[in-house]
Amino acid sequence: MTTLSYHDALDYLYELANYERIALSNYSPATLNLDRMRDLLAALGNPHERYKTIHVAGTKGKGSTAAMLASCLRQLGQKAGLYTSPHLNTFRERIQVDGEYISRADVVRLTEQLKALIETHRGVTTFEAATAMGFAWFAEQNVDWAVVEVGLGGRLDATNVITPQVSLITSLSFDHTKWLGNTLAEIAGEKAGIIKPGVPVVSHWQRMEALSVIERVAHERNAPLTILERHWRWTPGTVALAKQTFQVRQVARTRTNVNPFVNDLEGWYEIQLLGRHQIDNATAVIATMDVLRSHNSELNVEARAIRDGLRMTTWPGRFEILRSEPPLVADGAHNIDSVNKLAATIAEVFPGRRWVFVFGCYHDKDAEGMLKALAPRAARWIMTQVSNSRALPVERLMEIARSLNLRATALPGAEDAMNRAIDSEDPVCIAGSVALTGVARAVWAARSRGNPPETDE
Repeated sequence: MTTLSYHDALDYLYELANYERIALSNYSPATLNLDRMRDLLAALGNPHERYKTIHVAGTKGKGSTAAMLASCLRQLGQKAGLYTSPHLNTFRERIQVDGEYISRADVVRLTEQLKALIETHRGVTTFEAATAMGFAWFAEQNVDWAVVEVGLGGRLDATNVITPQVSLITSLSFDHTKWLGNTLAEIAGEKAGIIKPGVPVVSHWQRMEALSVIERVAHERNAPLTILERHWRWTPGTVALAKQTFQVRQVARTRTNVNPFVNDLEGWYEIQLLGRHQIDNATAVIATMDVLRSHNSELNVEARAIRDGLRMTTWPGRFEILRSEPPLVADGAHNIDSVNKLAATIAEVFPGRRWVFVFGCYHDKDAEGMLKALAPRAARWIMTQVSNSRALPVERLMEIARSLNLRATALPGAEDAMNRAIDSEDPVCIAGSVALTGVARAVWAARSRGNPPETDE
């Protein structure tokens, strides 16, 4: 008999240990390891072993890539689960099957089931519980495949209990350095922790100090390695407000005028997600599908399905154009690498514009570095903060803005900041955190009388 409400269930999950919110001194390999997760899943009957999986790690692009992979699997006629984090507006976004969120009733039911187990498995974290919930629901839904995004790092991440059909490592850069290391080599070592013995791995092209680590780990574990630029390359096509095109080719030694393509997955593609970095992500998906075809004879990978899957993929909050004129863009960029990509994308899609940036970030992010990266595109700033204990106070943002001689005003309430932005006649971009992007989407939907995003309210 159900005793929890949906909000009670979320409160219970969020009150579990959360390593992004506790002191760094509490973090150690002895505290964060996979034993507790394995024990919890064993108590649930090891649901993660009942379907095939694709594991996605990286600093940026994990969510977009995972969404593309799930879309392609659906177009191939597979029932596909998708597990991602964090969410924009509702916890249920994290756990999807064929594009449908897990229901509130299932969140409650599975939370109650987990709660009984957690009492005998001390120390279970919010993310471990959510991951176990996702794995259990996928098994209940009889999915054929699940695309699983790493939460933090890879080696010690709760998702790293799976043995996937293929692993994928997206773009690596500096983020969560307190947990993952202060060099790209250290960060790559944590991400490469998802590479399993004999399991093929696809990686974006990385800076050499990171790539050499991935190559070494793949070699040690006898995992066939495919690398963008070395094995697959793309060239850009056209860019519009709602789509971009690109051409992909597999690197091969022999081509002729009669046979210019050596693989039916080569050729022209179209995606709705904007930015050159999304072409990188899409190319990695194409390479992954080619690897799956080579290593999994049960999956009939057809080029048309992959093209349709990529073309149909949407992923809210990633250079999402809420309004075309004057432009209103929401993007969850929250580190220097991602805001650099955001700056490049707005220059490509909206050339010659100067922007009002609504900005708010978490205290563990490089606020000064992000502001410097976006400053060349900025006319002025609105500094704000979301209702979250991790949010950097707007007063601190204003101090940084003054030190950089930025033209900035403070509106501590994120909803107030969004309303000010919507009323502006200038181009506006919301950036700095996924949470702020979630607020932006909700306020915009209410103001524009569009379909509001599902929330946990």
